[in-house]
Amino acid sequence: MIVPRAPQVIANILGFTLTNTVLTATIVSILIIVTAFYLSSKLDVIPSKFQNFIEVLIDSIKGIVSEQTQGDVKRINLFFPWVATFFILIALNNLFEILPFVGIISFYFKHAGITVPIFRTANSDLNSTIALTLISVIVTQYLAIKQMGILQHLKRYFNFSKPLNIFSGIFELISEFTKLISLSFRLYGNIYAGDVIIILFTKLGGMYFLPLPFLAFEILIDIIQAGIFAMLTLSFMTILTDKDELTS
Repeated sequence: MIVPRAPQVIANILGFTLTNTVLTATIVSILIIVTAFYLSSKLDVIPSKFQNFIEVLIDSIKGIVSEQTQGDVKRINLFFPWVATFFILIALNNLFEILPFVGIISFYFKHAGITVPIFRTANSDLNSTIALTLISVIVTQYLAIKQMGILQHLKRYFNFSKPLNIFSGIFELISEFTKLISLSFRLYGNIYAGDVIIILFTKLGGMYFLPLPFLAFEILIDIIQAGIFAMLTLSFMTILTDKDELTS
């Protein structure tokens, strides 16, 4: 069973090409939005188990952001929505791969003579991980400008006061481009590999015959990869908005 690296087209709607990874990402996004609206309308002083789980998750993420920013309330309020969104969105997209029907329910395109799975994990598509990384980098730059001011922020990259600062600025610029490679390929590589193994096991013996230790390990990897992406984004945001870091 070969899992193609590129996403597969399942429909063309009004000139828009719908791939299996886009369909999966859309479903996950809708589920997150619906759940958020539902919870906001059902908040209770005595929380249900699900509400309690969400509150613990949100408080944990906010605690990590607070620790990274050393309790800076302004930066906490700036960073928290983005970090929480990245983690929840990526984690749920990653965990989608363990559902029994993912990679199994397929369309057969007679004219092309190929079978295409309807659902595929969004982050097993390099386009998706690059898009997430671009958002991470652009938002980080935006928040840095908002926090530091554009002139102060540009000094990080274009500082000609000393020869050492010139080279430092060049390395800073290079690092912004390497983020695109490191963040996107790390997430893509781990999730794509997990997809391949799960689909292979499923085709050979069925999803429910997967060894439980392997399935538990894959769930752990999915969550860890979401955490790594969110934490690295938080680290980049913290560094680029640290005035002491800039002046040292």
